[in-house]
Amino acid sequence: MNEAALPQSTVHIAQADPDGILLVIHAGAGNRGKKDTPERRAQVEQDLNRALEAGYALLEQGAPAEDAVCAAIRVMEDAPEFNAGRGAALTSEGIVSMDSCLMTGVDGEVGSACGLTTSKNPINVARAIKEKTKHVMFAKPGNDLLKEWGIELCDSEYFITPARQESLREAQSNGDEWEKHGTIGAVARDSSGNIAAGTSTGGITNQMPGRVGDSPLPGCGTYANNDSVAISCTGIGEAFVKEVAAHQVSDRVLYAKEEPIEAAKAALDGVARHHGDGGMIVVPAHGEGAMVFNSEMMNCGWKSPKGSYVQS
Repeated sequence: MNEAALPQSTVHIAQADPDGILLVIHAGAGNRGKKDTPERRAQVEQDLNRALEAGYALLEQGAPAEDAVCAAIRVMEDAPEFNAGRGAALTSEGIVSMDSCLMTGVDGEVGSACGLTTSKNPINVARAIKEKTKHVMFAKPGNDLLKEWGIELCDSEYFITPARQESLREAQSNGDEWEKHGTIGAVARDSSGNIAAGTSTGGITNQMPGRVGDSPLPGCGTYANNDSVAISCTGIGEAFVKEVAAHQVSDRVLYAKEEPIEAAKAALDGVARHHGDGGMIVVPAHGEGAMVFNSEMMNCGWKSPKGSYVQS
């Protein structure tokens, strides 16, 4: 792609004291589409605010960053407006296949899961893998193992909403279009100065069985390093994988000494060269956070002692 043709990135600053607590969230990036209505946008904003409140309350109490990240993500997984948990996109077989990842910057530990079909809150699976096993990633862990980890399970009917069934019918009858709305994520810095990142997604409407995007892949859709930044990405996953987007932002900050915003914009330029678009939320180990996207829109928000903001 010609450099002049690269889409311009939009940047919103997440205000915070240099070493103060901060929570930034996203809930998908892409085009608004024909199903966008004032009512739906109002519901999305309400859910974003609820997620911010849930995570930020823990940061105020001195909880670690990963607690806030998981709390915010669980609220969004339970909201059917977003492509994660309840309301996840449906595969070509008409079922959900959910992915998640959680990474902590203080120790570089990470847990990741893909192909989940029964886990009410996929982010809890990622956390269980990180904290209860010696492994990093599980594909389609069985229900017995999930129960052993204390994961709440639901029947498939819980996840499948009429809106997602309609999206699948349209994709199968009118030809595939990228499902670019709804992947959710959160990044946070706690009162100890540690950072963490988490991402949860239902993938792409009408995706082939077994497809995995960037969200559960450490360094592609999710990454955290106390020496640089915590990042969660959303958009066309294949392009973020090819660009190793999240880790690239960290490397640009850590080794090239770029500012987080410039690093994020450069990584999104790379995503665009792979014919993708989307966005990312960034919280550095020190300084203000950012919400950066090169798509038409991104559902996102932030909260700190300096205030709060959401957009849908």
